[in-house]
This record gives sequence, C-alpha cells and structure tokens, in this order.
Amino acid sequence: MPQPSQSGEVRRETGLAPPQSSQARWRDAWQLASGYWTSPDWKFAWFALITLFFFQFGTAFILLRTNQWQRQFFDVIEQRNASQLVPLMIVFLGIMAMQVVMILTENLIDGLLSIRWRTYLTRDYLDRWMRRNRYAEIERLRIIDNPDQRIAEDLNNITSAVGTTVGALHIVMRLIGSLVAAVTFAMILLETAPPIRFSLGGTAISIPGSTVWYAAAYALVGSYLTAKIGQPFIRAMMRQQHREADFRSGLIHVRRNAAQIGLAGAVATERQALEQSFDAVRLNFRSVLYGSLGITAAGSVYDRMGTVLPLFIMVPTYFAGGMSFGQLMAGRDAFGQLGMQLGYFVKSYQLIGQQVSYFNRIKGLDDAIDDARPAGIAVGVGTPPGVVLMTEGLALHRPHGAALVEVGDWWVGVGERWALCGPSGAGKSTLIRALAGLWPDGRGRVAMAQDSRAMVVPQRLYLPLGTLKAAICFPDRPEAHDDASIAALLNQVRLGHLADDIHGVRLWQEELSPGEQQRIALARILLQRPTLLVLDEATSALDGDNARHFYECLGAALPQTTIISVIHDDALLRYHDHRLIFADGRVRSEAIDTATT
Repeated sequence: MPQPSQSGEVRRETGLAPPQSSQARWRDAWQLASGYWTSPDWKFAWFALITLFFFQFGTAFILLRTNQWQRQFFDVIEQRNASQLVPLMIVFLGIMAMQVVMILTENLIDGLLSIRWRTYLTRDYLDRWMRRNRYAEIERLRIIDNPDQRIAEDLNNITSAVGTTVGALHIVMRLIGSLVAAVTFAMILLETAPPIRFSLGGTAISIPGSTVWYAAAYALVGSYLTAKIGQPFIRAMMRQQHREADFRSGLIHVRRNAAQIGLAGAVATERQALEQSFDAVRLNFRSVLYGSLGITAAGSVYDRMGTVLPLFIMVPTYFAGGMSFGQLMAGRDAFGQLGMQLGYFVKSYQLIGQQVSYFNRIKGLDDAIDDARPAGIAVGVGTPPGVVLMTEGLALHRPHGAALVEVGDWWVGVGERWALCGPSGAGKSTLIRALAGLWPDGRGRVAMAQDSRAMVVPQRLYLPLGTLKAAICFPDRPEAHDDASIAALLNQVRLGHLADDIHGVRLWQEELSPGEQQRIALARILLQRPTLLVLDEATSALDGDNARHFYECLGAALPQTTIISVIHDDALLRYHDHRLIFADGRVRSEAIDTATT
C-alpha cells in the first residue's frame, strides 16, 4: 500500500517545498476562476463580466468630466467670473448623480455575480470533497488542516464583492479600470506637458509629454519598492489563516465536549490548550502587522509625494505663462490620477497579497482532494450462492504501511451471526471500515452479495440535524413513515418517553446520551430491516439488560438477517453462532455452541 504523502501546495504550506513559480500560480488561479464562465450559468456570468468591463470605461469618463469641470472651475475663480459659478454647480450635480447611479448599478451586478460564482465553486468543492470518501481520507490522514474553513471562508473571500473583503474579480476589474483611466489622464497631460529635451551625440532629441513619463517612472519605482517591502506579508497571511482556523477548531472542540470536559475536571487543560493556540495567533499577527505597516507606509509616502511632485514639475511652466491656473490645477489632478492608476499595484498590494494567500490555500485543498492514493483493498459486488460477504487475501495495514492484521479468506453465509472478538486495537473496527470501503490501506478484496441491503452501525451513531423522527428514519425521509410507527418503535427500544418529541428540532447528537443514541440505532435498524447488519460495538454504552434486549429485538424482528458484531462482552456471544478471534496480528474463526454460552 502506498505511503501517505503530502504533495504540491500541501508541502509548500508546511515549508517542506519551495514556493511555486509565478507562472504556475497564474495557471492554478486561472483554472480555479475560469470554470464558472463555462458552467450552466455561463450566460449570466458573461453578461455580468462584460457589463462590469464596460463600467470601467464609464468610471474613466466620469473622472475625465470631473477633471474638465475642475479646470473650468479654477479658471472661473482666477478670472473672478461669478456668473459662471451656478452653471458649474449644476454641471457638478449632474456628474455626481451619474456617478452615484453607476456605483449602485455596478455594486448590484458585482454582488449578484459574486454570490452566483461562490455558489458554483462551493457546490463543486463540496461534491469533490465528499466524493469517493475524500473528506474521510483527508481527515483520517490529516493531509491538510481545516478543509471546511477553506470551502466556507476562502472561497467566500475569493468571490466576495460585498463587505470588507475585496474579491479577486473586483481587483481585476479595478486593474482594467486603472489602465483605462491611466490612458485618459495621460491624454490630458499631453495637452500641457512640455517635451523632454536633451542632446545625444550632438543630436537634439525631444520626447513629448514629460509629465506623463515622470508619472510612469514614479509609479514604476513605487510598485517595485512596495513589492520588495511587502514580500513577507503573503506568507504571514497564510500562517495567520492557519492559526486562526486552529484556534477556532479548539473553541468548537470545547463547545462540543462541554459535558465531558466538566466531568473530567479538564477545564484547566482545555483552557491552557486554547491559550497556547491563541498565542500562536497573537505571535504570528506581529508578522502580519509589520508587513501591513510596511505596505501602508509605502502607500502613504507614494500618495503624499504624488500630490506635491506635479506642482514642482508644472509650476515653472505656469510662472512662464505657458498655462492657466485652471490648467495647472487640472494638470496636478491628472498627474495624481495617472500616478494613482499606474500605481494600482502599490495601492492594492495588501489586497492582492490576501488573495494570493486564499488561492494558495484552495490549491492546497485541490491537491489534497485530487492526490488520492490508489486503494490497496478492492471492494466489489458478487459472491457465490449462499454467501453474503467474503474476503479474499485480505490484509489490513496502518496508514503508514505497517501491518495491522492478516484476515485472509473469510466467508459469511446467509443468516449467520458473527462476533468479532479480541483486544482493543487488534483491528476489529478497522475491518468494519474495510468492509464498508472506508479503509483502503492493505491488500486483498472484499465482496458483498449482489442483492444485499447492508447497514453499518458505528459505536457513535450518526444523527442528522433536524427532528428526532428524521434521525430515526434516516436514510429515508421522515414523511415516508407515520408517527404512530415511530412511536411504537421508540416504545420497543425502551425510549417511549421521547415519543412526544419526535418533531422537536434540537441537537440530538448532543442531547441524547450515548446509551440513548444506541437505542435510536436499534430503532433505525428495525425500521430499515437490512439483510446484512454490521455492528461496531453498537451496545458498548448500554447496561447488560439493555444490551441483551438489543440483540433479542434483532433476533425476534430480523431472524434471517446476517449479523457481524464487534463485541467485548462475552455475555453477548449467545446471540451469535460464529466468532472471528483477533490475536497477534492474525485471525481465526470458530463456531459457537449456543447451548453452552
């Protein structure tokens, strides 16, 4: 059986592999982002995308009109022409109204696209995560941390358009808008910018648009310095997400095990564990803070310099009479806008860094889901006549390859009742998981009869969220069975006091005691009437009388059902006719003389 391995982003997250190349990062991000635009929702996706694209030109137009209005306004101020103030204010109100309408419409489309894109990605990842039992395999081998948080929060952060988080598409659209606006304001500066003149090899050279080139150089230098200053920020953000998720998992653990913690007197232990987990959050936050401060400082210096630099460049031309005061102020505004648009990377580096960390974590989830190890144990359908379940050459291994138990060839006939006996940790529950197809580690084959209706009951019963009736009827819908039948079953399993609560919606997994849950399991068995019943210590929480009642109910209601039970109580052997004994890494089978047990 292949060894559990971490690959791709999983190794990079833990520092076991170097960072991925930028080209590979872009390819992975494209694969994640592009699927929605070829999904069944592609018509709306493309409509929204194209609409948002053209809105960027509308935004640039509004910025242009605002700049032109500013130029006219300052010229009117310089000329002391009071008669033009009212018309200019009306024009300003029109520009402002147009801007408000565009912002509201863009936000509406952006929000609708966000939730539909998130819906598509969430459904896709839930399907892949829960297909082929990958959710169980990832958790069993601890391949990555907190896959639930990656699906719930990281996908939301990538697609977000509402709230404090800025999503990936929002950043891309703002980049397009910045490029459009940059071209627009470069054209404005070309109207008043003097050329750059110099001599090279005795030849006079003149390059038009000096302020445009100065703004481009300013943005290039600012972007480079911001990237260098902010490099540690992305890794610090990824670590912070890990630490926050671990702390949140610890809090959930305390909430779910509140009674056990109190009874065990483990409050101090859990409090210390939570403190240590939060210390990791607090200590790593320093790295996030220092990285953020560096980026903020770079952005602040960039902004302040951008307001003063154009004046030093253009004031000499104004003093020489080459431009009006309105042109000077409009030119300063245009230079600032051009510098801001070309410096989009400077202004958005922190947001981009956060998005990179989200994409990295989703890539880690992708690797964990897709990097499935080949199953060493084959599970199929088809047995000889009279055989309900069989194994051939079955050997169970631990996840890291060490041998656990050699089962070999084992046949279970119709109506037989097998007890799996042996010390804890010998491999009994692992065999149950292998029979259910949930333990791939090992070699050999497991097969069930074609017409078997199998039911596996673990020691801790699965109770879906909802009503008690829904929990009893699972996997059927509660509407498939009438209330009287469910009440009768509850009386039969000695839980009649719950009959009035079958429609109550509560956290039954936490409200019912382990013994009550196991009697709910009995009610579910009697309702479903399987032909093959596999019980993994299904009476471990019951007292002796209720445990005997459990098996007596099975014998009376399901006399033809084949049963395989993991038991530790020899008093229950009387309800079985065979046993499989686990000892020293091997098993042996023997018949049980029910007359003497």
